[in-house]
Amino acid sequence: MRKPRSDSVLDSLPPAQREQLIGWLLDENPNIDELVERVKAKFGVRTSRTALSSFYSRRCYKLRSNQATEFADLVVSEAKANPAKFDEATLALVKQKAFERVYARDGNISELSLLAGILGDAAKLDLKRQELALADRRVALLEKKAALADQAEAATRDETLTPAQRSARLKEIFGLK
Repeated sequence: MRKPRSDSVLDSLPPAQREQLIGWLLDENPNIDELVERVKAKFGVRTSRTALSSFYSRRCYKLRSNQATEFADLVVSEAKANPAKFDEATLALVKQKAFERVYARDGNISELSLLAGILGDAAKLDLKRQELALADRRVALLEKKAALADQAEAATRDETLTPAQRSARLKEIFGLK
């Protein structure tokens, strides 16, 4: 990065206008020719495409890089927190794509939206798997209880057993001492 020229019009804008220009560059991703006209109309300053590009390189490059890195780290931490299992290669790809989408001045966010959708779908799928496993466990427990109830009913109807034997058999069925 080169030091700005001492007569740089954009670098000598008042702080509020400089921040607004940085916001336009980072948030709106405007057409550079339209931005030259906007700066002239809003700030009363004539500038060029080259001057805007240099200003971007000096003032916005690091900010955009930091934003992209923070967002990529956030996406990966969300993916790691997700109960779905992602291997390291997948997480590295997610991080790289997130960084690229945020960093690209002319990038579109649809690829990242698709990626987020895939992550969300994977999380929902894992949640469904957990719900199914829990339902299977409930069914197994209910089947076990039903089998015990059937054994208990058979013991109570067995007329060959004395009341003491019946009681002992029921205790045996339900694991009581």
